[in-house]
Amino acid sequence: MKSFNIWKKIAAGILFLNIALTSFIGQPVAAEGTEGQPAIQRMGFSSKLSIGPGSQLFDGGSLSLLADHGNRQMLSMVMQSKDGTLVVIDGGWDSDSAHLLDVIRSKEGHVSGWFITHPHSDHAGALIEILNNPDSQITIDNVYYKFTDQEWYDTHGSGRGDFVVGLRDALAKLPPEKLHGDITKGQEIQLGDIRAVVMNDPYLLDATSVNNSSVVFKFYLNGVSILVLGDLGPEGGQLLMNEHTPAELKSDIVQMSHHGQYGVNRDVYAAINPQIALWPCPQWLWDNDNGGGIGSGDWKTLETRQWMEELGVRANYCIKDGDQIIN
Repeated sequence: MKSFNIWKKIAAGILFLNIALTSFIGQPVAAEGTEGQPAIQRMGFSSKLSIGPGSQLFDGGSLSLLADHGNRQMLSMVMQSKDGTLVVIDGGWDSDSAHLLDVIRSKEGHVSGWFITHPHSDHAGALIEILNNPDSQITIDNVYYKFTDQEWYDTHGSGRGDFVVGLRDALAKLPPEKLHGDITKGQEIQLGDIRAVVMNDPYLLDATSVNNSSVVFKFYLNGVSILVLGDLGPEGGQLLMNEHTPAELKSDIVQMSHHGQYGVNRDVYAAINPQIALWPCPQWLWDNDNGGGIGSGDWKTLETRQWMEELGVRANYCIKDGDQIIN
């Protein structure tokens, strides 16, 4: 057994070195918008996106992947268009709410749309905290989500059914006209200059059930497509592939499913074919480190990182480095 563990660490070390020695961030390329889509003047790279210092991918807008509080995996994204429209995706743990509120207030404090991928505490805990706090000093126009019957969460939620009850109770504090809990596959939502497409209805599976029930959203900001996968697992990823053509899945930017470990399979990322990957994971998960060094854990982050390298991703943004802001 000791011999096996040694070889496991050696293999993980080789994989890590292979990833580390490869340039993750491509050099900037000059871009020029054409009919809402960025066009590229090639400078040694095959990409449609302008990536690198000084680039203005969103032409006055921004996409922020917020850092965690407490060294835990979570998902909190904030998107703002040039016209000021503000969108929040998930929000993270309850302990992440203070930082999220600071960011929202710094952007005038008015949220046009709040999107929930699935009811887990590392995704929607902050929203509960905010809705239960009448002094948050922000306004929320709309919340978009799709849950199923409470009995299903009680049965499949691994003891976390009470969290879903708490989330429903918090949402009920908003006026009914602001709640859109009936979104459905194919629905398009236009909020100012930001457009969202609902890619699926929740998959109600027995395997990693609530993760696989994640609603996938495809956002468009300044002609750039951003696919948010939530915590979709391998089984849900296969169903998503069955329901969509590669052209429909193709996106410029992807949020790495389930924090980059044990999410969708490689073929789903190959169909998405992103240029930028967003990693909502802390350092220990990025390195698959359970305390014994790089590669010592059972998470699949190193393998997923290798996939993205093989698929030609030009830029990886990870919350291990703090707030990740793309302008």
